[in-house]
Amino acid sequence: MIQKTLKYLKAHKYISLGTLGVVIIVAISIGLRGNGAIETTSVTEGDLVRTVNIAGKVVPKQSADLSFEISGIVSQVLVPVGERVFRGETLVRLNANSLSSDLSKAEAELASAQAELNKLDGGSGYETEINNAKRSIIQAIIDAYTASDDAIYNKSDQVFKNPRGGRPEIFYAFQGYGDLRESVNTTRVEVGEDLEEWKKIATTINLSNYTKEDLDKSKDYLSKISLFISDVSRAVNIFEANDSLPQTTIDKYKSDIITARNNLNTSSQNLISKEDSLRNLLADIPVQAARVEAAQATVQSFRNELSKTSLFAPIGGIVSRQDAKIGQVVSPGTVTTSVISSDYIIEAFIPEVSIGGVNLEDKAKVTLDAYGDTQVFNAYISHIDPAETIKDGVSTYRVELSFNSQDERIRSGMTANTIIETFRKEGVKTIPERAVIKENGESYVFLVNGNDDTVKTKVEVGERDSNGKVELLGDLPIGTLIVLNPSLSK
Repeated sequence: MIQKTLKYLKAHKYISLGTLGVVIIVAISIGLRGNGAIETTSVTEGDLVRTVNIAGKVVPKQSADLSFEISGIVSQVLVPVGERVFRGETLVRLNANSLSSDLSKAEAELASAQAELNKLDGGSGYETEINNAKRSIIQAIIDAYTASDDAIYNKSDQVFKNPRGGRPEIFYAFQGYGDLRESVNTTRVEVGEDLEEWKKIATTINLSNYTKEDLDKSKDYLSKISLFISDVSRAVNIFEANDSLPQTTIDKYKSDIITARNNLNTSSQNLISKEDSLRNLLADIPVQAARVEAAQATVQSFRNELSKTSLFAPIGGIVSRQDAKIGQVVSPGTVTTSVISSDYIIEAFIPEVSIGGVNLEDKAKVTLDAYGDTQVFNAYISHIDPAETIKDGVSTYRVELSFNSQDERIRSGMTANTIIETFRKEGVKTIPERAVIKENGESYVFLVNGNDDTVKTKVEVGERDSNGKVELLGDLPIGTLIVLNPSLSK
């Protein structure tokens, strides 16, 4: 057969080289099949494993790019690149001689002003009264925040759909009033943001850090939230009962909103009262008391500025970048130093078609290009992003894999070839999938008997793996010979 084919090709020289190769392969295949040999395999026992193969990058589990908040001249670089640091360790310092001198001067002026004030009224009576008045304002601010938090999250949010999401929507329980509906929906987002900012004040405020700005901001937040609750009250008062919203529920909403309004009004009056008390007290004390407060504020300001002359490590790990040089002038916001954690993860992106079988805690085998295929590292899926990431126009899902144990050979930036095990079934009978043929929805194999004859036999197959094997169900014993490529042997 092959000789005839070659003679034919020789006589037809115009046939292309590619066509020649295809024809030769086909001829050889026909020749091999013509000799009557049958390629066989056997039923074996083993594990069925499905995997997803992806490439990723080794990245630090945590990282931080650091910059100064103020400009200055670098006076000390305490940690070079590659050195390990602990959280809070000082990395770089700016020259602070001028600020230190200003602070000393301010502290001396404060001491002098305080001494003058102590002479008044035979001691520190005024200062004690002022501190007590400030404590009252601080408590009023905390109480106002608590009342506002309750008014929004416990009282008004119950009449909204998705109140804490990006697009809250008040119940469609009233007709018309489009402007009112739009106003409360929009303002719900804004008051939620205000509450988060106000929370930072209410949870950290104390006598040593209280300022008039804290009070002014609290009054502004309270005023905006009160107006919002008033609008919600208007909306609830025109709610119309229906099958899904009975009148008893509407009445409860009205009662809760009225309670919220009353609490906010009480908080507002309390803030005003406490502010008036402090204002009246300050008006009665000598000018010297005001000088003391001003001196205290100046000292605190210089201390804050002085703290900004040092760059601290926010995490424990390794310094991966150190651009600071002694004598260098640095500008605010310019990254000079970076710190990465000493434990690493793998960041990879799995295409949409493969993500379905991947779950948290799935095991993985990892090889790093730097060490070749013989060095295998064990890992597992520790995070899967809930939303897609578009890469090269394809929807992918970012995943993180954590190493079972950290290894000093692992470095940031290494290319990681990862095989994620998404399914395993142990101790099952398996055969190559290409040994199975499908006819009318049924599966068949060709058994090989003692005379090298084949017998077409119906079988039932189960799970498939990633290596071309299928699970063989039924009674065929392990070791049974079957035809490997029945479609070529018939």
